[in-house]
Amino acid sequence: MLHRNLPLKLAAAGLAIFLWFWVAIGERGAGRAGEFRIRTSGVSMVSARTLPVILRTRGALPPNLTVAAAQLMPPMVTVVGSSLSLNEITAIPTEELDLNRVSHSGDIRLRLVVPRSIQVPNTDSVQVAVQIAEQRVTESGPLESKP
Repeated sequence: MLHRNLPLKLAAAGLAIFLWFWVAIGERGAGRAGEFRIRTSGVSMVSARTLPVILRTRGALPPNLTVAAAQLMPPMVTVVGSSLSLNEITAIPTEELDLNRVSHSGDIRLRLVVPRSIQVPNTDSVQVAVQIAEQRVTESGPLESKP
């Protein structure tokens, strides 16, 4: 039976040896720049989740101004990562909006602060529409706000 379809059997054996070397060398060489390795251990699986974006601020507006509204676009982002990493986070924060530098209403683009184990495939920043209102202040406190 060995002589029957001998060229086909030799080609199959050669292909099997080639694939074995390719996989064996690839396992040892993985991890170099530009290469990646996917392992499926059953413990950590890749998954996706939609999380809210949280606006972080620092500083303060002048006493006669107040933030009437701040709207994030998009308000939620889809993140991808291991299920273990995704279980550890509940929201994606923005970089801090410095209120000391805000003096009028407008749109501001802020980058997302994403943990290394998580990826946001569709965007790396959000647009923040900030509406600033002028506040009339009396001795007893603020009376009214007007945009």
